[in-house]
Amino acid sequence: MPTDTAPAAPKAEVAASAASAPLALPAPQAAVEAATQRRNRKAGMRFVLMVVLPLAAAVGGGALWLAGGRWISTDNSYVGAEKVLITPEVSGRVVRIDVTEGQKVRPGDPLFAIDPESYRLALAEAEAKLQSVRADHANLKTSVESLARQIVIAEESIELREKDLERKSSLLGNRVATQTDVETVRLALATARSQAESLKQSRVAALNQLLGDPALPIDRFPPYREALSKRDMAQRDLDNTVLRSPIAGMATQVPSIQMGRYLTAGTTVFAVVGTERLWVDANPKETDLEFVRPGLPVEITVDAYPGRVWHGTVDAISPGTGAQFSILPAQNASGNWVKVVQRVPVRVAFAPGEDTTGLRAGMSADVSIDTGRKRSLAGLVGLPAFAGGEGAPKSVAPTVR
Repeated sequence: MPTDTAPAAPKAEVAASAASAPLALPAPQAAVEAATQRRNRKAGMRFVLMVVLPLAAAVGGGALWLAGGRWISTDNSYVGAEKVLITPEVSGRVVRIDVTEGQKVRPGDPLFAIDPESYRLALAEAEAKLQSVRADHANLKTSVESLARQIVIAEESIELREKDLERKSSLLGNRVATQTDVETVRLALATARSQAESLKQSRVAALNQLLGDPALPIDRFPPYREALSKRDMAQRDLDNTVLRSPIAGMATQVPSIQMGRYLTAGTTVFAVVGTERLWVDANPKETDLEFVRPGLPVEITVDAYPGRVWHGTVDAISPGTGAQFSILPAQNASGNWVKVVQRVPVRVAFAPGEDTTGLRAGMSADVSIDTGRKRSLAGLVGLPAFAGGEGAPKSVAPTVR
């Protein structure tokens, strides 16, 4: 007889599988849960976009603003160097060229020479004139002494003639001498007086040439000083026939001069550009110069050598903007006026020991000046933007008029 225990196994399996399966939610409740998750994600993104990111931007911008007031930078900067235009001071024909294009020269090195023959002749003439003046000076001193002795003799002669005249006159009264004898003695006396006066005038003229001093040294004798200056000028002209470099540097534009070319005094021939004393001419905006002063440290980079940094200091600040020294300065009194930020030239000197061998005049550079100033949060609310200390702006008392 069959029993009822056979279907029990399938029912037990169904119950076990139902227990192991997750609890299924009704369809409306699942949709509500998904919508809630989407709203939470949107709210989180909205918080990030509207709060976190603006706050981070404000903090980063504030930090950048606080740190940005210390350095003044400009790329309107160029390397500068001494540039000497070689100009002859005497005229003549070029007879020798001692340098080539780009050759390095030292102070005193010869560059080229002008024909010196005519200047040698002029020097010889000046030397002869100087010797002649020396002789004239000696003759004048001798003449003054000789005239003084002759004047003494002439005065003694006058005294004798006067006594002779008195004697002849007395003899004439006694009828011992004749009138002719008296007139002869009187004529001799007049002649002696005239000769004495002539000698005195000659001595005065000689003394005037000696400036009234019979012992005048030759270096104070006017004709000698004139002749000496002409001799020195002739010597100077002869020396200037050889042109020498005034600085250490490199000769440039040398091909513009040729052998045999006649040069006029004052004509620029070529140039020597210095290689030892270099600097940088920076042109920052006028609005960036509030705390710039001589002596501040500077970092310099040059476009020709990327990644390399030179150090220097602010050497000088121009007394005027670049526009003030232009050939045609701006006329701001016209009817239509547009305000333009001006640039003020600043000279930057390289620090001692900096290697500037590869730098050339006119190279483009970037300059960053360390003012040592830090902005403060007070600047964000309209108060002075820089912390106090040395070099900070000082309040100015109002002037009572």
